[in-house]
Amino acid sequence: MPCASCGNPTNGAPPRPPAKSVNVAAIVIGVVAAALVVVAIIGILAAIAIPNFVTVMERSKQKRTMADMRLVGLALEKYGEHHLQEEYPPGPTVASLRPFLEPSYMTTLPKFDGWSNDYMYMPLPNRGYVIVSGGKDLTFDHQPDEYTPGIIPNFDCDIVYSNGTFVQYPGIQGH
Repeated sequence: MPCASCGNPTNGAPPRPPAKSVNVAAIVIGVVAAALVVVAIIGILAAIAIPNFVTVMERSKQKRTMADMRLVGLALEKYGEHHLQEEYPPGPTVASLRPFLEPSYMTTLPKFDGWSNDYMYMPLPNRGYVIVSGGKDLTFDHQPDEYTPGIIPNFDCDIVYSNGTFVQYPGIQGH
């Protein structure tokens, strides 16, 4: 039993340690600081990851566009072999080729490139053709027969496929 005047045990046991006071303000400040550190780390990770994600998405649109252009080119070449004519079918866009190529040479003609833009198409003299994607900026930089061969430096540049090969295409300079 504790002593009424001092509060120490009367049976000779050691006295109780004094009760510690809880500093609520210090706990709140510690929790808020920890939360701010976590938010800062998430922000840094997002700042690194989001641009990389956007680049990967744009690159996948380029690759899909290139694959579709190859398939349309193969269908046009098969059409040319079977029709033995001097020119490929007329039309300003790949979508306008639908009556000529579907379903005999291609089951489903792609309607749009990776950025949801029409492909530009132009038959060339002497059994040639050009297919152009406007790229990310959705604009065509030149007329279909005015492109110079080479590697394109960014996602806004046009991708050009002509007579079975890419004239302008994405890649890394010097490789």
